[in-house]
Amino acid sequence: MTLLKSARASSKAEGKQRARDEGTGGTGGVVLELEMVTTSYDSVAYTVPVSVGAAQQNLSLQVDTGSSDLWIASKSCSTAPCSSTDGRLYDPTSSTSSGASFTIAYLSGTVSGPIVWDTVQLGTYSVENQALAAVNTVSNEPLSSDFDGILGLALPVNSIIEQTIPPTTNNNPDGASFSSNLFSMTPVSTAPSQPFFSLTFARPGSDAIPSLLGIGMHPSSVVPDPSKIQYSTLVSQGVGILFWKTNVRAITVYVNGQARPVVLTESVTGAAFPTALLDSGVPFIVTTSSIANGIYGALGISPASDGNYYVPCTTPLNMTITLDGQPELPIHPLDLTSEPSGQHNSQYCLGLIQADDSQLTANSDIGDMVLGVPFMRNVYTVLAYEPPPFNLSVYAGIRPTLGLMGLTNITQALNEFNNVRVLNQPLGGAPPPQVTFSSEPKMSVGLEVLIGLIGFFALCVTLFGLKWFMTRRQWKKQGMVDTDGGKKGEGEYGVYQLTRRNSQSSDDAPVSTLRTLAYTTRKQKVSQYTFDSNRTRVEMDPVNEFGEWNVKYENSPPSIFDLSDPWDPYAANRDTIVGTDAPLPDTPTSLDFLTTNHRRTSDEISCVPESTSVPLLTNRHRRRSGSHSSDSDVAEAGVGMAGVGTVARGSQIITGLHHNVSRSDSVDRNSSSLSPSTEVVTPSWRLSTSHEHPDTVDVDIR
Repeated sequence: MTLLKSARASSKAEGKQRARDEGTGGTGGVVLELEMVTTSYDSVAYTVPVSVGAAQQNLSLQVDTGSSDLWIASKSCSTAPCSSTDGRLYDPTSSTSSGASFTIAYLSGTVSGPIVWDTVQLGTYSVENQALAAVNTVSNEPLSSDFDGILGLALPVNSIIEQTIPPTTNNNPDGASFSSNLFSMTPVSTAPSQPFFSLTFARPGSDAIPSLLGIGMHPSSVVPDPSKIQYSTLVSQGVGILFWKTNVRAITVYVNGQARPVVLTESVTGAAFPTALLDSGVPFIVTTSSIANGIYGALGISPASDGNYYVPCTTPLNMTITLDGQPELPIHPLDLTSEPSGQHNSQYCLGLIQADDSQLTANSDIGDMVLGVPFMRNVYTVLAYEPPPFNLSVYAGIRPTLGLMGLTNITQALNEFNNVRVLNQPLGGAPPPQVTFSSEPKMSVGLEVLIGLIGFFALCVTLFGLKWFMTRRQWKKQGMVDTDGGKKGEGEYGVYQLTRRNSQSSDDAPVSTLRTLAYTTRKQKVSQYTFDSNRTRVEMDPVNEFGEWNVKYENSPPSIFDLSDPWDPYAANRDTIVGTDAPLPDTPTSLDFLTTNHRRTSDEISCVPESTSVPLLTNRHRRRSGSHSSDSDVAEAGVGMAGVGTVARGSQIITGLHHNVSRSDSVDRNSSSLSPSTEVVTPSWRLSTSHEHPDTVDVDIR
């Protein structure tokens, strides 16, 4: 219906549905293919090709069952919609002017232009002197290269051109509608023997139903048995029957399989039943707010602030309409809601059943409902100008009737809705996967999770054990682990860990052997100081034989960190091996050994064999950063001061003060350390106010 055509809210359309023509025309009729043209994101137009004028211009016209006039955008049109046709416009040069003008008002615009007579061919039927409007002003019509105008198929009484130029009974040009001229052509053999139009509209994305226009012929692919078509009586107004309109007997919404009938009140015209007309030019269903609230109220949905109704996109609106003389006609749920423009997988969809009380009034002749494209996609529609059986030989005037046959299987429709809206699959895509059921008991989800966790922890333990094995193997190769499983330096020698320097053997010797070797090497050293004790400088030792300071200080001993002289008995550069079984050197007791002012020369040091291998202590007392290592002088000559033979006085301890110190060598070493010790020697400092030095120290060299 042209009064509502500017409102666009249909579902998204993609592509064009093509079908094969059927029939040869004449009395047998013909079936023509229609094109589904996308005019906007949410609107489509079903168009049919026509030839116009002596030049047989190829144009496309929208099939509109809500209007009765034919108009085409002409080359004299300069408005924006006409420019969208890519220059495909009607040239009325060869037409005959009627001198009358045509104007029709739409919801938000107008179409106007002169009325002319020209030849129009539809399929195999050609109508001469057909009155049409060559419009030069078009507003708010989505014209395109496949959409040049309107072919009105409503009843002739509703034609504006026919009201402007009344029809005649002779062959003179008049304002009769295209349908009137088509079915009244002479001779009779050139006209269809059955005066009806039939329509089927394809659903976007599906090829289950083709888009077809039948003229006096039913498409065999859609209607194998025409007897299944049910016909409804049309409702007329005071001036006659204007639209393909009938009474609405029932509307039912199904929620979870339960029927929820919508309460229908009387018509806006005061009749007992509300009425509904079929309009292929409207992309949605228009009704009163009372009926719309009843339909959406079954789903618990109310109108939004903008007056529209919004439905969750994954919720199907499953409803049927029962018209006069018809069974329940189900409507596909995909035809009743539409995703917002450009928004896929949106949460809410626009309901395509909308209320418009301002248009549906008692004076509008429209009635209570306009069943647009969403409804007409679900039925095979027959616009019959007389009831069957059709017999034009006894013509008694127009007695129109509306024939309908449902095309939608609601079970299949719900499955398709689930595939598209829930599973996000294309409507014409592969069928949903078949679900197979097994009688074998299945493991519970909780048990599966528990087994998975146990497997994960087992894997972690396995990886940890493998990592430990590899690390232990690496330690063993580096000599950090004894064959008996313990670390070197632990057990009997737990306080110290030994390393070798300049060793000529790659075999690992026991610790006791290394200590004995070091002691033996030490005793074999020969120098003039060994035989001449008068030249040996030994001062009074403030440390007793147990390594304890005889002098008591309020603070730490002043010479405890003085390491400048390696032969100073007060220097704390000697390490004491505690708990060792290595033999200790004899303590010299001769007083001749106490000669002072003795200093060793470099020549004396150089006589020491360079190949001597001496174990070193890796754990040493820490010295202040400003002191010098007492071992450095000897280390340069190849002798390592391991502390063997200086057990009694190598460590100076003052009980009472606890302090941890360690020592690191400043001399480069060629051998690697076996492993760091985890224990530290902690000297015990004793603070006292008295300090006594021994008068003499007996030294005995054996």
